[in-house]
Amino acid sequence: MYVINTPAGISIKWTHVTGIIDIQYGLHSNQTTKTEGLCGICNGDPSDDLKMQNRTIVTNKEDIEAFIKSWEIEKSIDVTTRRPVRNCTEDNCTYCMELLNKKVFSPCHRKVSPQDFCEKMWINNTYFLNYECDALSAYVALCSKHNICIRWRTKDYCSLTCPEGKEYQPCVQPCAAKTCLNKWYYEESPCSYLREDCVCKKGTLLHRTDSELCIPEKKCACTDNEGHPRSPGEVWHSSVSKCCLSKCLENGTVVSLEPECREEPVPNCGQEGETLISIIEEGSCCPKKICECNITLCERPVTCKIGERLGADYIPGTCCPQFHCVCDPSACPIASHPECKGDQIAVLVRDNDPCCFNYICVCESCTEPVPVCREGEILTVDLNTTNQCCPHYTCVCEENLCPTSQPSCMPETRLAKKRIDGSCCPGWYCECDCTNVTNVECSLGEYRKIDADWHSACGCTHYICEKEEVCVFQGVTVLRPGQSLIHYLSGEMCFTVECLHEKNHTTGFYSMEILMVNCSTQCAANQAYIPSSNNQMCCGSCKNVSCTFYSDNGTKTIFEVGNSWISNCTKYECTKTTVGAMILSSSVVCPPFNDSECLKNGGSVQTYNDGCCKICTKEEKICQKVAIRTTIRKSDCISQNPITVASCDGKCPSATIFNVNIDSHIRFCKCCRENGVQNLTVPLYCSGNGTEVMYVIQEPLDCSCQWN
Repeated sequence: MYVINTPAGISIKWTHVTGIIDIQYGLHSNQTTKTEGLCGICNGDPSDDLKMQNRTIVTNKEDIEAFIKSWEIEKSIDVTTRRPVRNCTEDNCTYCMELLNKKVFSPCHRKVSPQDFCEKMWINNTYFLNYECDALSAYVALCSKHNICIRWRTKDYCSLTCPEGKEYQPCVQPCAAKTCLNKWYYEESPCSYLREDCVCKKGTLLHRTDSELCIPEKKCACTDNEGHPRSPGEVWHSSVSKCCLSKCLENGTVVSLEPECREEPVPNCGQEGETLISIIEEGSCCPKKICECNITLCERPVTCKIGERLGADYIPGTCCPQFHCVCDPSACPIASHPECKGDQIAVLVRDNDPCCFNYICVCESCTEPVPVCREGEILTVDLNTTNQCCPHYTCVCEENLCPTSQPSCMPETRLAKKRIDGSCCPGWYCECDCTNVTNVECSLGEYRKIDADWHSACGCTHYICEKEEVCVFQGVTVLRPGQSLIHYLSGEMCFTVECLHEKNHTTGFYSMEILMVNCSTQCAANQAYIPSSNNQMCCGSCKNVSCTFYSDNGTKTIFEVGNSWISNCTKYECTKTTVGAMILSSSVVCPPFNDSECLKNGGSVQTYNDGCCKICTKEEKICQKVAIRTTIRKSDCISQNPITVASCDGKCPSATIFNVNIDSHIRFCKCCRENGVQNLTVPLYCSGNGTEVMYVIQEPLDCSCQWN
């Protein structure tokens, strides 16, 4: 348990094993109480403000991260928003009350009301709703404040795992634990109330107050520089490199020990530039002689040309570098200007020398613009000027590239083109053309004549269409007055069309009289209408499409073509013929049958073909439980009377299926077997010694078809 008493009179007690934090107010204010942590130690001395939890003071800014991590807690605190206060009247506290009403918590009910706890802690805290062990731990902590000991944890329910070397105790009284530092004057100082905690096991004590390590008292003799306990006579490495050894003496003094080093052979430094030096390698405590490379001792035999400088490459395994020459533009000679053509300029480039620049002649920007071509023209270059910096370009006419947009011409005219001076593309205009005017196409029932009212600018003759003295039916048939025709519709309708001697002023043609006739009204229910094949007749005839059958009692039945039926042992069939559907009849023929022979063999007489014929059938017996009467014999012992014993009898399914994976049939067979058995005790009389013995046999409880 950790206790913090603030100068403001607040006492904070944290039992880190259960996570319970107890905050008490109103204690006597102590202005001398010092706080510590990330905010420093409140003692007026700024030199120890960076003290870590292990009491080490950080002096370098580079170690500030270690100071922050030393005060870091293992689990971050969840931030929750304030929620509306709820109570057990409006919400369900049943499960909370069931937990606290257990017998183990009853001694505390008078001091800490279960209902108050469920309202203030359980129903208003979503954390406790999901973690009942933490909720019960909080309730027990309240009971402990009244010095009521609740032993509620078990090995299987809400058990606490203590650190190695510690054990759980439900009711701990002392505030401070015994440590190596206070063991000489330690006295148990009871706290104001009990608490759950993990304490050191018997025979051990805490190494330090801020440590979880429990050790035997003999290991309190020494503490190394990392805070670990050491026993008298123990030797350990006291540095990171493990070169420094320390030993704990009986009186608690720590002394340093020198490492033992053996003499190592001296290496031969024979390569160019190597020198002999002594080093201490990582993981070793003794010095070692090695060969080290000194580049100042290496030779420089390479001489570079003008425009170059000395460079070096290092090869693994060798001391001295491999020298070579690299480009140095600052050491190059001044380049001379060449004589260029009138349309060229001189520029600096690397030519044959990879390091130094030389002048070459290149073309200047062209001043004469490239011409912009008009519609229908393309840009071309003068081949005699292609070797110059700026070739000469001209525009050449290509008429097929001209735009295709043309004017719309009126009737009696047609489209024509003409050449325009100074333009690549021709001009389009409309000229007279009477060809399309004379070619007038008239519709059916019309004739062409010259239009006397037409006046033409081009002098063309204009024709119009006049109606003939005829009737036009549906735009495809022409009838003279007095003529008529017959027209058939899909289905059973027909109509006649007659051309009258009266003119229809709306259409301009003569009027027609159309009469519609329904030819299906003359057919019976089992007949269909067949249109007439004679063009002079509107209606056709009726043809049977199904059969009408009258039974002996006068009932009429209609059968479709292809159906067959039996009546009075005569078979009838509705057959389609060229004249329509007709009924064909034939007698039903039955095989010979003996009724007495069928009944004698255990069969039953069944009829078919509407009772005209007979057949003998046997009912298959399925698997079932049956009772049989039998006499039980065992050696010279026998039952006095036959007894009834259950057994399984009957047929079960079997099958065979072809499996393409194995190219063979798979057989499936089920057997009539028992579903559970029961013992049946039968008394047997033994004739050898005249005694009666009880013999136990098994009979099935039920039977079914099962896999073998």
